[in-house]
Amino acid sequence: MEYVDKEQEQVTKTFKGEKKKLAQMTFGQKLEYIWEYYKFHIIVTLLIIGVIGWGVHHAMTYVQYKFYGMIINSGQYDEKVQDQLHDILKMEKHDGVGITADLYTADYANMGGYGNKLDIYVMAGQLDFAFTDKAGVEYLVNMGAVKDIKDTAPDSLLKKWDSEGLLYSMDVTDDSGKTGTYDVAVDISNSPIHNYFGLDDNTKYLVVADLSGSEEYLSNFYRLLNKIEMGE
Repeated sequence: MEYVDKEQEQVTKTFKGEKKKLAQMTFGQKLEYIWEYYKFHIIVTLLIIGVIGWGVHHAMTYVQYKFYGMIINSGQYDEKVQDQLHDILKMEKHDGVGITADLYTADYANMGGYGNKLDIYVMAGQLDFAFTDKAGVEYLVNMGAVKDIKDTAPDSLLKKWDSEGLLYSMDVTDDSGKTGTYDVAVDISNSPIHNYFGLDDNTKYLVVADLSGSEEYLSNFYRLLNKIEMGE
C-alpha cells in the first residue's frame, strides 16, 4: 500500500499531523504505515534497548574467578560443593571459585591445541589447591607450583595432620640448587574432607599452591577444611 503523505518531503513530521493521519486508518493500515515510515527508528530503538538490557544483565551476573581448584588424574568430585563454595568462602558478589577436573599428568591423556592443559592452567596461575594422587603431587612439585603446607595452613590443622602422620614430604631442589625436605601434601584418603568433596579412592592427597594470591579466600578455605576435620 502506498500512502499519500504530504509531509514526507519535510525534514521532520509533526506529531499532530501524524496523529491525524493515523486516526483515519484501520489498525492494519496503521501498522503498515508505521513500519513503512518508521522501521529504521524502531530497529534502532530495539537495538538500543537490547544493548542496555545486555549491559544491565552483565553487570548483575558477571563472574571474575579469584580462587582455583583442580582435580588431577581424576574427573570425580561433587559439583554441588563448587556451587556452595562462593558463600562458604565469603567471596565478593562477582568473585568466583572454579574447580577444574579431568586434568592429567600423562600428556597423551591431557593434550589440547596449545599443549598439556594441566601445564597451561598452572603457568596461568589458576591453581590454589588440588586433590590428586601421588603422581599428581610429584608432578606439581617438579613444576615448582606447590608450597610447603606448613607455610600456609593454620596451626590447628597442622597439629592434627602432623600428629596423625598425614603430612607427605619430598626432597625439593630450588632454583639455586639447594635441596630441602618439605611437607608438600596432606593425605586425606581417610579424612572427612575426602567425602565432603566427593573424591574417588585414587585421589588421596591435598596440595596447596596459592598461585592466585587470594590470601583471604585461602584462609577461608582452610577454615572450611578445619570445620570438616572437626566434624562441625
